[in-house]
Amino acid sequence: MNEASSRYVDQIATQKLLTEKLGRVHHASTIEDVGRIADIGDIASLPLDVERIATHQEAGTTIYTFPSAIATPYAENNTVRCRYHPAKDPVGEIVLVHGLYEDNLQIYSFLISLLQERGLSVYLLILPYHYERRPAGSAFSGEYFWSADMGRSALAYRQAMGDLFQWYGHLRRQGKRPVWIVGFSMGGGVALTLSSLALLDGVVAVNPVCNLPDLMWHRPLFGPIKADLEAGGVALSDIEARYGALDPLACGPGATPVSRIVLARGLYDEINAPANYDLLAARWGLEQVIDYKAGHLNILRVPKLAADVAGLYERYRQADMVGQGVFRGGVR
Repeated sequence: MNEASSRYVDQIATQKLLTEKLGRVHHASTIEDVGRIADIGDIASLPLDVERIATHQEAGTTIYTFPSAIATPYAENNTVRCRYHPAKDPVGEIVLVHGLYEDNLQIYSFLISLLQERGLSVYLLILPYHYERRPAGSAFSGEYFWSADMGRSALAYRQAMGDLFQWYGHLRRQGKRPVWIVGFSMGGGVALTLSSLALLDGVVAVNPVCNLPDLMWHRPLFGPIKADLEAGGVALSDIEARYGALDPLACGPGATPVSRIVLARGLYDEINAPANYDLLAARWGLEQVIDYKAGHLNILRVPKLAADVAGLYERYRQADMVGQGVFRGGVR
């Protein structure tokens, strides 16, 4: 992708979010219970009542729903939704987790269609407070997921991890094929933090959220949230102290081997700072980092991304089948 156009797309998207969404809402900062809320030690043991999984059709797409194991005060948000895009002749399964403040799932259509062509069925998991999970009082998709209300934000991140692990575990128990998680932006951050707690088959983090203090204090997109935080007496040190358990950069690798974690990064990213990806790769000791000549958003339109995901999936699947570097990931 052209560097100038890639950066321009990110800059326009940022400005639109600021003027049409983030700049029009304010939230009181709350930090008292953030440390307790951000305790994610139980995520890898959350149950899923399979009898409460339901399906229905929306415009020809199968939608799975199930109750989140982590409750919030908003009824709309407590039902998890997952959109199923099956491959014609499936050889594998992917759980795709989208980004923050999104209101148009069509941005994933190109990536999903290419993955389907390569035999990968895709489950698109909806993050808390986004799309149909948006509460009636919320002004836009994702508003309640990340704001100056640190307690609610920490709970949303924790809930996202729990929802993802519940669905991943369900899929892993249902079949013999590996299940890889592909997380974009905020979805990538959630997937990485989950991988530090749970043994997963594999993760591809695409332009993942990482280094939350830097994002919230120095990146333009979060300017209104920073202003709300400062108005409530919150300092950068509070962000560092209270979000440490959630931040992929701070939590570091854990249960999932780094050989099963791939960082896919856009070299022209204007929303996150590419320097944060360098920090992430170094701190985690990542063995596989794939660079794309793209920005934060238009990386989803790079055909090579789907090719790389499919190639990685197949390579590890074959290695496991022949017993080379045998890996028994997932939930049993």
